[in-house]
Amino acid sequence: MNYRKDIDGLRAFAVIPVIAFHSGIDFFSGGYVGVDVFFVISGYLITTLIYQEIRENRFTFMNFYRRRAARLLPALGITLLTVLIFGFIFYNNKVFDNLGKELFFSSFGAANILFAQGVNYFANDVAYQPLIHLWSLGVEEQFYIIWPIILLLTLKLSKNLTLCVVIVAFLISLSLSVYSVNKNLTEGYFLLHFRAFELLIGVLISLLLLHYKIAAVSDSIKRKLSLLGFVLILIPIFIYDENTNFPGYKALIPCIGSALIIAFPSDGFITKILSQKIFVFFGLISYPLYLFHQPLISFISFFDVKISALQLFFVVFIVCVTFSWLVYKYIECPIRKMVNKTNGKKSFLVLSGLVCTIPVFAIIGLFIAKNNGLESRFKYLNSFAAEVSEAHSTTFHKNFKRGYDVSPYQESSILFFGDSVLQHYVLPIKKALGADFKEIDTVTRGGCVLLKDVDFVEKYSDISCNKIREKLYENKKKYKFIFLSQAWTSYKDSVLNFSSDADDYYKWQKHLDITIKHFLNFADRIFIIAAHPRVDGTMSLQPSIMISKKSFLYNLNKIQIKNMNELIESRDFFMQYKKYERVSVIEPYDIFCNKKCVLKDREWSFFSDEKHLSSASTYYVEKRIYDLIKNNF
Repeated sequence: MNYRKDIDGLRAFAVIPVIAFHSGIDFFSGGYVGVDVFFVISGYLITTLIYQEIRENRFTFMNFYRRRAARLLPALGITLLTVLIFGFIFYNNKVFDNLGKELFFSSFGAANILFAQGVNYFANDVAYQPLIHLWSLGVEEQFYIIWPIILLLTLKLSKNLTLCVVIVAFLISLSLSVYSVNKNLTEGYFLLHFRAFELLIGVLISLLLLHYKIAAVSDSIKRKLSLLGFVLILIPIFIYDENTNFPGYKALIPCIGSALIIAFPSDGFITKILSQKIFVFFGLISYPLYLFHQPLISFISFFDVKISALQLFFVVFIVCVTFSWLVYKYIECPIRKMVNKTNGKKSFLVLSGLVCTIPVFAIIGLFIAKNNGLESRFKYLNSFAAEVSEAHSTTFHKNFKRGYDVSPYQESSILFFGDSVLQHYVLPIKKALGADFKEIDTVTRGGCVLLKDVDFVEKYSDISCNKIREKLYENKKKYKFIFLSQAWTSYKDSVLNFSSDADDYYKWQKHLDITIKHFLNFADRIFIIAAHPRVDGTMSLQPSIMISKKSFLYNLNKIQIKNMNELIESRDFFMQYKKYERVSVIEPYDIFCNKKCVLKDREWSFFSDEKHLSSASTYYVEKRIYDLIKNNF
């Protein structure tokens, strides 16, 4: 296959917007379409390479996968090892446990399958998502397993059959993708059968160029088509954003643009630009550059470094370009040359070593996940970190169950329903009321709105929010108390009943009204937990191997509420619910800012992160809630 500089240049124009998007630069709000450009390029190159080898009777699956291993595994192994070491040192048990699962799936090209079970690719949780970008590598690797087999079998029968199979598969995949977008299915973003149509566009271009000579047009037309292709890539980069219904039909625009550039190289401006040395250089290192940039962004975010999105982009770009070039020149190229050119003992040993990284990382990841994030590492390596971990642990998951946990057989006196913010008040309220565990029912899931008649976009969890909401309002049990709450200022795009720019509190009034009216039929008294404080400075308090008591206490004194004005202004909204005779409002502001704001005791923070309570807060919150509830009777 003839080498084309412009395709490497196109890779550069794919990876740079992705890095800009992940850095948070608003101007590149659709930079994620760079991944779709990569898909088209991969489909084209793999098909062209395999087709030519089949035609020359030299294709073997062994050689194909040997080249893929030499190409993909060195940089991937470095990425996984770096993230593993960072996580071992700095992550708390819960985050490291999640990382173990991600390592397990990422090691053998199945990260997309894991993330499809409940991860928001656009969630603003960068500090704990160093491997989220590996979903795309999973899509490609799964395609590499399936497509060579199909291509080999169909070509033996008929070239036209191959083309027909590709077209049919393209239409099926595109239809599935459109369906997933319309139904807001998380898996539609991550899984191969929803994304295959993008790779198949590259496949289709390859077959059309090889069979039907579609590029046999005048240079003038080629220049216009390649320019059109470049425009079709640029427009989504600057116009799309996280709210765009994607992939679906809208993914076709950058994909068709990529296909036009690949299919119609010319002596025109676009081909010349893409063939410039600087862009070819970035294209050559685009694979390690793509792998390395997200972990670095995640690490910087983890330490809460205060820099602008533009500054973050340049720091990440410079560091990752340097490191990627070193890996490409001194690791990737020598390994690829050795594996591709020789069949000797040395080549076998190198290839075996690369392949062995797959089960090694899988076993390590599984071990981490099966041992709750290696919680014993703090015990043996930093006893103070173990104390911090215990103080910051969640009280809900130790004592209650997520989802719909309502006993159908016994009477219950208290019902709690809401999201993860509500969860952290359950144990303190239970203690304040002197209730027994068997008296409590809970209907709760993180990132879930349970108010009545909410049209909620169901995403990102293994427990269906909509299903547990349905069961909640079918429940006819009587309760003495019902407590409800949620992260009121969240869910800007997850609730379709109001626009994302609507007022953060009053937009909930209709649904909160009908929810209260419904439950007044089943409760002696309803408590609404109002606006929740968001606390700045908790990132520096996370348990890690490196943490010391001195640094912890120093940072503990720096935590503060960062949404004070919002808490005060929200009072007018929640106080209106006192018009109901049997409805009370508990203000978290009154819990933590009675006379002065109290966010900690002498030893521990009352907040494990920006908005969730720590187990260390339980006694304090219990006493404050007891006083507040007592005042309502």
